Amino acid sequence: MPESNRRIDYNPAGRWSADSVRTRYLNLRQQLGGVQGFELQPRTHTQRGRTWIYSIMDSVAEGIRLGDPACIELAVAYIEADVMISGSGYTRERLARGLCHVPLTQMQKRRLAETFLRQLRQGTLRKEFKEYIRLFKTIGITEDREQIKACAGSHKAYIQRAARRLLS
Repeated sequence: MPESNRRIDYNPAGRWSADSVRTRYLNLRQQLGGVQGFELQPRTHTQRGRTWIYSIMDSVAEGIRLGDPACIELAVAYIEADVMISGSGYTRERLARGLCHVPLTQMQKRRLAETFLRQLRQGTLRKEFKEYIRLFKTIGITEDREQIKACAGSHKAYIQRAARRLLS
């Protein structure tokens, strides 16, 4: 069996590859600190000569749960980048769910709010936007209430619903 058929890697190439994320994590860890004993590694599974390498962002979600500041920053950047690969919506949901329970800097809150507002205005509301609404409410919508109200008047029903959920 060729090597490519024995190794199935769910990490994309480029900026969000496992190596790139790991390198950024190490740099962020030097700047922001990290959780002692936590190591950012993609989960793997081997069976019958095949190895599956799962998204390193699953490990980032685990780091968020532990309160790792470098993982928190990586998660904010991933949501902001709106990466579109297989399973990325589920990953963004998981990251947003984790971010609801950790302290965020004012800059991280602002970046997330701007990302959510842009998606709301453009109507690019995917399944994970349900978790984004929870996170947006957690970080506070007061500053953005007028923009959200404007979206509630959209001619598209799904944008109206999302805006109303944010305002309720």
